[in-house]
Amino acid sequence: MSKMNPHEQKAEFGQKRDEDVLAASFKYPHLFELLVERYEEAFLRKAKSIVRDDEAARDIVQDTFVKIYLYGRTFKPVEGARFSSWAYKVLMNVCFGWYKKMKREREFFSALDEDMEAVLPHDDSQERAQKLDRDYLESMFARLPETFARILRLYVVEGKDYKQIALAEGVTEGAVKTRMHRARAEMRKIGKDIAY
Repeated sequence: MSKMNPHEQKAEFGQKRDEDVLAASFKYPHLFELLVERYEEAFLRKAKSIVRDDEAARDIVQDTFVKIYLYGRTFKPVEGARFSSWAYKVLMNVCFGWYKKMKREREFFSALDEDMEAVLPHDDSQERAQKLDRDYLESMFARLPETFARILRLYVVEGKDYKQIALAEGVTEGAVKTRMHRARAEMRKIGKDIAY
């Protein structure tokens, strides 16, 4: 492969798995462009849906690709988990970092209260603020075990009470309370663990 020019190398790797392209890009950095081409649009859509700011979304996606390249050697393919899952996790972490920065710089979000209902930020556009708040919560839910995320989504986003959640989940109200307590603890832990 070393005798091929960059165009030929890209053509050869164009149909290869993401994992193979990533591994080869450490020796031939121009091959990383293939991953950018494969994921850039989808990453931009996802970032825009979370941050609702085109410029911030572009910055987030650029930072995501930098981190994927820098930390790509730590990616280890495992059964049932693909490169794309890991790459989206990197994207979500960069989005979380953006939110943390916004929170620090503009006090964008208040801390979630005991009932996990976010206090709306002081913003001229209340509807936009509510949407950003929901997107932030959904991003946090994505990091939780599915059982916890489902219960919190029912409670916070859909406004269901413990009895309604118990019926929907097929468990007792006591079980819902226990899961809610654990879910809140996980949310607090995630909030602390998100890197600036």
